[in-house]
Amino acid sequence: MKHWYVLSLILLYIGCCTLYLLGITWGLPSSYIENYYHGNISVSQQYVKQSWQISKEKSEEKLPRSVFNSIRSFHPDEQNILKSISAMSPEKLDFNPHFFEYPSCQIYLVAITLEIFSIMKFVNLTTDISYYFNHREEMGKIYLAGRLLTVTMAVCGLIFFTMVAVFLYGKWGGLFATACLGLSPLYVINSHYMTVDIPMVFWIIVSLFFIVKFIRTKKFLFLCLSSFFIGVASGTKYPAVTMIFALPFVYFADRRNFNFRFFKDTMILFFLLLVGFLITTPYALISFQEFKRDVMYQTFSRGVGASDFLSYFRFPGECFGALWVGVWLILILYIAGICVQAVRRNFSDRIVLTCCMLMFLPLLSAGGFKYARYYLIVLPFLSLSAGCFFDWILQIRNLRSRLLGAMMCMIFLVGSFSKSLAYSVLMSKKDVRLIAAEYIEREIKPASTIIYTKDPWIFEVPPVSPLKYSVSIIPEHSLQNAEPGSFLILGELQYFLTSGDRMQEMNKKIWQMKKKGFIVKKIFANPARIGPFEFDFRWTLHDMLYAHPLIFLFYKP
Repeated sequence: MKHWYVLSLILLYIGCCTLYLLGITWGLPSSYIENYYHGNISVSQQYVKQSWQISKEKSEEKLPRSVFNSIRSFHPDEQNILKSISAMSPEKLDFNPHFFEYPSCQIYLVAITLEIFSIMKFVNLTTDISYYFNHREEMGKIYLAGRLLTVTMAVCGLIFFTMVAVFLYGKWGGLFATACLGLSPLYVINSHYMTVDIPMVFWIIVSLFFIVKFIRTKKFLFLCLSSFFIGVASGTKYPAVTMIFALPFVYFADRRNFNFRFFKDTMILFFLLLVGFLITTPYALISFQEFKRDVMYQTFSRGVGASDFLSYFRFPGECFGALWVGVWLILILYIAGICVQAVRRNFSDRIVLTCCMLMFLPLLSAGGFKYARYYLIVLPFLSLSAGCFFDWILQIRNLRSRLLGAMMCMIFLVGSFSKSLAYSVLMSKKDVRLIAAEYIEREIKPASTIIYTKDPWIFEVPPVSPLKYSVSIIPEHSLQNAEPGSFLILGELQYFLTSGDRMQEMNKKIWQMKKKGFIVKKIFANPARIGPFEFDFRWTLHDMLYAHPLIFLFYKP
């Protein structure tokens, strides 16, 4: 039985790693799209250093974002990390990223990774950005290096998570919990990106690992280490800070002593949280005004806070919808596991449920869901609940019931795995933006007028060569003035989708364009699918569409 367990664990790790690496080059800058852009773009080194300040102040010096399309990836947030690294001046011991909409830990880790890859001659680092405009593959390698760091943290996170899950719910319950986390679509998809979400989950899992070590050894040192790594997780993405409130609960539940020492040790834990955060984001203190500016921007300008009181009542339904999109059939096991934990109420179950509730607080304060990836913060604890449920099933005395329950769990797990596989396969193929660009290049005559409704962004719309076509930007409210014979390109990602039916939204947009004199020439779609099954084709969330948005090509007769 032990050999079967070890073999299953090894195969799980290999399978997860394969999923994370399949499609890892999705949407990277390359010479393949070189013909769609101007050559010899000149951007000064000084502009690169001050680009965050220029963009924050909405300065007239700010260049159109389309200028940088050829060296951007298709993910909207990855360039934030590279832009922050380029804003630093290590030769002057200035490591201020001038960007605090999320903290600095992952920015520094990516910078260190790039330096290591530079020493290994895998990437070529230079402060001259024009070099990358002329060598787009080199910029692609930089993104790839950052993505490989994310994959490494995703796999290492699974290893730490297995140790936690096995301690709490036994070998097979722990293995199943690891599979629920590692094979979930949310975890798989976001492991492909050079962003802060998976790294935050990694550090949360590390902190949870030390909580388990404290439970096993009763040594306060491990609780201190857990607090420190919660600080590191918070220095990766701010919402992780709420986990700190689980530590006093764990400490009190173990010691059962509500006295002066409890308060003193709790203060130590909160202090270590602050240390972990400031070590990874030191300029939150050194450059406090910039830090406050960006945190306030995230909190207010981007609508992170709950929009109204009713949003709290809508939250349960929105939460279910977001998790259904993000993890699909495993969600049923999460709910079943939470029910089992609530009934049993043993120490390990209470820890998991407490952490889970705490991790939901940032989501509740956000007033519902905006992105599926927001829910990654609760995924480790929900996966532990699924492992708890699987362990409970294995303890059923009736063999037939036990086999039936285990089989149903595996069916739900395979169902979610199929969605993850569909996305990884999709990301390994030609992106829908490039399919649309090739069609336009092939089917539309040179010198034709092609319209965008705003400055084109490679994340939202396919590229079109301004050397071959007459490219115009006409706001949507003025499209009725477009000249006959012109073409219009719209991308689904231009319209923020947090709820509703994609097909209804598509038909609504077609009707709106028809009123302005345009007819549909072609719709480009490349959904995630396995065989006849398509995923997220109708109801989904904005960030689940990054790899397969609809692209509309209209024509005005």
